Amino acid sequence: MSVKIPENRKISREGVNFAQAFFESQDCVFVEVPQQHDFGKDAYVDIGERGKFTPLCAALQIKSGESYRAAGGDYFVPIEKHADNWRRSTVPVFGLVYDPADRVARWADLTAYLRAHPDQQGGSILISQHAVLNEVSLRSEFVPTVMAYAAGGGGTVALNLLSAGRLQLSAVFDAWALGRQDAKFLILLRRLILELRADAVRYAIYLLSHAGSHPNILWTKDNWIPQKIGDQVLPSFRWSSAELAHMIRAVPCEDYGYHTLGESLDVLMYEDPDIVVALHSAIGLMLAANEVDSAVRGATLALSHSREARRELALLLQEYPVLIDDEWFSGVAASVEEEGKFSLYY
Repeated sequence: MSVKIPENRKISREGVNFAQAFFESQDCVFVEVPQQHDFGKDAYVDIGERGKFTPLCAALQIKSGESYRAAGGDYFVPIEKHADNWRRSTVPVFGLVYDPADRVARWADLTAYLRAHPDQQGGSILISQHAVLNEVSLRSEFVPTVMAYAAGGGGTVALNLLSAGRLQLSAVFDAWALGRQDAKFLILLRRLILELRADAVRYAIYLLSHAGSHPNILWTKDNWIPQKIGDQVLPSFRWSSAELAHMIRAVPCEDYGYHTLGESLDVLMYEDPDIVVALHSAIGLMLAANEVDSAVRGATLALSHSREARRELALLLQEYPVLIDDEWFSGVAASVEEEGKFSLYY
């Protein structure tokens, strides 16, 4: 039986597709945000100029359909639960409303509006019917508006990464979006890893892994980290036992193998020459907290990164004999004893 695509989703995609096609036609890079978490940013745009990147970046909230047209002919973006996020965002947030009737998008600076209305938490933000996004307005109005925010930076990102709720998750993506042109934002994200909640940690792991030698990412201009940026970020990938335990706890036990979050976590460990020693200590932290499943995953990572898997297995079982009581790890141990090595990616 065929599954019918909901009409509202088709209309929604029209707006996203229009925005992507428009910005990319103007030498900009359009990066759509995964929608598993709704924090009011549908995409990021890196502003380009004559075929070259600039340091300018903006976030977009994209609406599509005639339902966002007001009675007088103007348009609106509902604020819903995003007021504080848009108001306090490091990367300025712009609203786009695409009208399929005339195939035109209108835009407004949501961040500026909400900063000018600090008490507004709901309702909507009006977009003039005359605020058409086209090649002329992009360069004469949109880009200069983004430029006005460019003097801000790391301090705001740091504060937002230390915040709670959706603002923290949004800040993780802001740090990544800005970090593709300025390494300090990715380094900041890495340094504050212990301050992130589990959902934010998971995205931080995935996004930071783009700076490493990830074997299973489909590289595109949308997610590529320039080598000069990666070269600055990779030396920061030295992990304490507490940081490793924090990240391992955030990755579901079943999420290991090819094309998984566990593989992205594994990538973050490649650059640390002392990773096995740190993992060994992290296992102790997790067992002390009675987190046996996470400790087992830490042990498998230690075995995977060890040059002498049999020796590492002996050390693990000597210090943490409880590991062998885990059915899955007992199978891993048997495999190591037989083959002398272990990989998460057989």
